[in-house]
Amino acid sequence: MNGLEQARTRWLQEEPSYAKFGAYLKTLLLAIVQAAGIPATVSTRTKEIDSLLKKLLRKPEHTYDTVGDKLGARIVVKRLRDVKTVCEAVKPAFACGSFENTADRLAEDRVGYLSVHVDLGPLPDDPRIAEFAGLRAELQVRTLAQDLWSTMSHDTTYKSGNVVEHGLKRRLHLLAALIEVADNDYQRVEDEIASLPDIPELRVLRALESQYYKLASRPGDPELSLRVIRLLWPLYGKSSDELKIHFEKLLAEHRDVLSKVFGDAAQTAADRSAFLFQPEVLMIFDQLSLMPYDLRNQWIQEFPEKELERIALRFGISFD
Repeated sequence: MNGLEQARTRWLQEEPSYAKFGAYLKTLLLAIVQAAGIPATVSTRTKEIDSLLKKLLRKPEHTYDTVGDKLGARIVVKRLRDVKTVCEAVKPAFACGSFENTADRLAEDRVGYLSVHVDLGPLPDDPRIAEFAGLRAELQVRTLAQDLWSTMSHDTTYKSGNVVEHGLKRRLHLLAALIEVADNDYQRVEDEIASLPDIPELRVLRALESQYYKLASRPGDPELSLRVIRLLWPLYGKSSDELKIHFEKLLAEHRDVLSKVFGDAAQTAADRSAFLFQPEVLMIFDQLSLMPYDLRNQWIQEFPEKELERIALRFGISFD
């Protein structure tokens, strides 16, 4: 039996174990990004058998044991700064190799594929180490823009020395440059918008989001969020900076209750308020606990009372 057939046989035997590790890994990574309060998408996948065999054919210097990426994991975040935050959170949670930023491979005058890669496995004290000992995964952490570039360029091939294809290659690199510029500018523009004096509600929304995403991964509707914030902010008599500290304390004091409500709500959609999976639900919960009747009087100026009652019931609060 040649090396390729041995690889085929072994992967058919071992792939189910990698798939189980992938499902477990996804759960752990979701918990990490949630604890960091970062909106992100997390995915894992085992290598298709034909893809594994093709990689061995393309790279004969590898054997089945040395070929990497049998299990891949990916975390896609919105902002460049979130990449660093996620990597720092992942580092102590796994037995990690070196974190490699593909930007370090590029000369100053070059553009191309950008992402952070790291090989990882379970820690020795992981409760399922006996089941997954020896299994590794390659984790990629990247922004939405970087993920777009990866998707666009993935299936693009060209022949060395062909004039037409050289032109296509150049156009791909120009697209990569545009995407990198967009990634950097998006972060700067978002920061500048949040600091504008005439929309302080956006700073409150950011403060709410940083706590909300520790509890739920579903994105809210920003336009709706800002309407609710403008309506309820007068109940506090606090500045946006003071509210940031206030919401941090709110989550610290009520994490168990909030986690249970969001966990239960994710499983049952029946009679769920349209406002539940919105960052400002933390503000609503807070006011339901502090001054429910003042909240209701303010709320009915703009939104249906029934929606507030649905949220109150989720938190075990009654107006009766």
